[in-house]
Amino acid sequence: MNKFFSLIVVALCMVMVSCSQSQGYKINVNFANQDFDGKKAYLTNYDTGDTIDSATVADKYLSLNGDVDSAYYARIIVDGNRFGMVVEPGVINVEWGEEIIARGTTLNDKLNQMNDQMVKLDKQWEEIESDFKSGKITEEVASKQNAALEEKQMSLLYSTYISNKNNALGPWAFTNYLIYKQFSTAQLDSILNTAPGNYRGYKRVLKAQSDAKAVESTAVGKKYTDFTMKSLDGKTQNLRDFIGNDGNFTVVDFWASWCAPCRAEIQGALTKLYNKYNGKGVKVIGVAVWDKPEDTKAAIDQLKIPWEVMMDDHYTTVPTDLYGISGIPHIMVVDPDGIIVSRGLQGEPLVQYIDMIMEKKNSIQN
Repeated sequence: MNKFFSLIVVALCMVMVSCSQSQGYKINVNFANQDFDGKKAYLTNYDTGDTIDSATVADKYLSLNGDVDSAYYARIIVDGNRFGMVVEPGVINVEWGEEIIARGTTLNDKLNQMNDQMVKLDKQWEEIESDFKSGKITEEVASKQNAALEEKQMSLLYSTYISNKNNALGPWAFTNYLIYKQFSTAQLDSILNTAPGNYRGYKRVLKAQSDAKAVESTAVGKKYTDFTMKSLDGKTQNLRDFIGNDGNFTVVDFWASWCAPCRAEIQGALTKLYNKYNGKGVKVIGVAVWDKPEDTKAAIDQLKIPWEVMMDDHYTTVPTDLYGISGIPHIMVVDPDGIIVSRGLQGEPLVQYIDMIMEKKNSIQN
């Protein structure tokens, strides 16, 4: 046997041994003061949503273990609560209290460092909101400060992706980076050209591409896209039932009961517009998405929503998929001819915009 062939045999044997050795992980979860006993907990793949393992919480403790070929980002879901972490070889200890943190393995420790920086940015967001509510800063200043923080958040995600392209943190940071800003299809292609080839196969990347195309086909200046849902009493409704048949501008609010900013928008700008313009040229309708129908109905009662709400008899993403909406609340304004004239305005800027178009409309009529 020649030396070269011997080296090949040895190398193959080493590969076979390494492949045959299982790389085990063990996740220990301590739920501290959380009362999840008797609840089923699920370990799911972050990108695909597939369930990898499950177990029942007992004595405020949960243990999951298995083999992992290569590290991946995952979620533990219990009683509707979610926590993201990296599944990788080793023992991962999760403390699930008011704050949740996973420790003990290399990538989870790196993730914690990045999360610490995110928490600092979140605190700055809270300070801006507090300053605005107390009157220390104007809405214009608050908006500029928030935009600057968003850029910092995007920069942090992008730098995390760049330094972790070839491990489990890379795809997680990359897909979250895509969520923070609405990229065009051309921009997405340019970004993906610099990413590892396998990134194009991630479901969240494919969704970002689909959303970009949907946004472009439903952009300001384009005709609205119709969809079918149901009314509060279960009757079939179409978006077209509310648009273009009475000369009104239509304010379409995509929302969910669990979304605090959505609820604030309903009680703030949308109620203000409804009270000022209902029956006078502007109608407001709600489109309930990403929610359980029973929770939607409860929120309609709690918030005393006076306008029509389109909903479904199941958790639905159809309307947001059609419009490429990745975050709610999302508010769209459609003119009497069915043309989209605004997307994404909220709060006082939305009220000011509706005031402007109504003043313009009334001046033309007079």
